[in-house]
Amino acid sequence: MRVTALICALAIGGVGLPFTPALAQATQTLEDVRDQGILYFKKDHLKQAKAMLDRAYGMPKGPTDFLTVYYRARTAYKMLLLEQAFEMARKAEGLAGDDEKKKATVTELLTEMSSLYGGVTFTAAKGETNKKGRIFFEAKTGIINKDKKQRFNAIRERYRSTDIELPTTIYLPYGAYTANKVPFTLKQGEDPPEVEIFLQVVVSEGGDDDSALWWWVGIGSGVAAVGLGVGAYFLFQEPEPEERSIHQWSFENANNSLRVRHR
Repeated sequence: MRVTALICALAIGGVGLPFTPALAQATQTLEDVRDQGILYFKKDHLKQAKAMLDRAYGMPKGPTDFLTVYYRARTAYKMLLLEQAFEMARKAEGLAGDDEKKKATVTELLTEMSSLYGGVTFTAAKGETNKKGRIFFEAKTGIINKDKKQRFNAIRERYRSTDIELPTTIYLPYGAYTANKVPFTLKQGEDPPEVEIFLQVVVSEGGDDDSALWWWVGIGSGVAAVGLGVGAYFLFQEPEPEERSIHQWSFENANNSLRVRHR
């Protein structure tokens, strides 16, 4: 009786290997992680969706799983991570194979993205020595459409605050822009332009004083320093660049059948 009571006490007390989150993750299959990411996406919890779908993509069969790749494209698209969105959508197109429903769904997504955004490839200008830096985009003409303006501003802010390496391809709404003061134009139906630029590099002067930040801006073969203050604000401000409506398509795998839902 004492032995039985002891066993019961140990069982009730939870003595043994704890079921930790790490252990729970280790037991999850690709389908578990992917489906959780898709659920987050449908509930518009995009950060959580991206985290789960990125994790699914990193699993052994993730890069060849159509739903993982497709929803990773859609999530990146809604988050305006357009470089990843185009990459994943084109990969999903290849994974669709001869499945007409899958092909049609990916084609819809690629057509929509291509009707709104064009790519531009940036390369290092002659004399550029910086390995990493930032790009300041400005629209050369005013953007009247509110949604388009918001999307452009979000993309612009990301590249102002994130270091990148050259060469790189970036997607923007069609229009006329400058990148670190170098003009270029994106037109639908035309080949993506290639633009040479100097990166802008932020450096800190004055120890721990966050106000002592300077942008080093490449100009020709020389360099100019611009303090982050009123002068920098006016230096990088310009007016901004019609818009087509964005359609949202839902691709579902229910009961082993494929459905395309238009919202």
